[in-house]
Amino acid sequence: MIDSTSWQSALLELFGGTFAFAAAGPRRNEDWRRDVQAVMALEAFDPRNLGVINCPPPTSDVEKAEGKPFADLRIEEFDELLYGIGRRSAAQLLVALQGLHYQAANIPDFEARKERLFDSAELILSRFGQRATYCTNAAEARGDSDPDLLNPDTEWNRLSDFTTDCGLIVVADSEVGVFWAFDED
Repeated sequence: MIDSTSWQSALLELFGGTFAFAAAGPRRNEDWRRDVQAVMALEAFDPRNLGVINCPPPTSDVEKAEGKPFADLRIEEFDELLYGIGRRSAAQLLVALQGLHYQAANIPDFEARKERLFDSAELILSRFGQRATYCTNAAEARGDSDPDLLNPDTEWNRLSDFTTDCGLIVVADSEVGVFWAFDED
């Protein structure tokens, strides 16, 4: 069972010390993209009130300064920018997001922390159940629903106005999750 303490601990293990966004919101619409859009726009709140991380890179842009790290995307843009992936790739990506250029090889002390990082990724994914679906903006997933995303050598379709961003969207029957990392030159 996931409680606030275990959830927050997992989020901090994966996203602490990085420019990141990690939040969940309710499924209220038949079209999951609307629910994800609401989470990204900070218009939806975690139905379990377990906690969020919203730490975008510093900027002088007023909207981003208010903590809104994502661009205002039209619903149709999600179809162009995101690719479906499997659970194994989703867990790998959650871990890799902490590394420079979203690569686990760039995580300090990765080998010593690997088990804890993957345990945290699995705890986060378990919240959404076994029937959840996953998608990412990592171009490596274009045409491959099970890419190795632990150390992707890829490009990312930007969903923000920062230099790069990469992340994972999780869609379940009753909730959605958005887990993202950002980099700014």
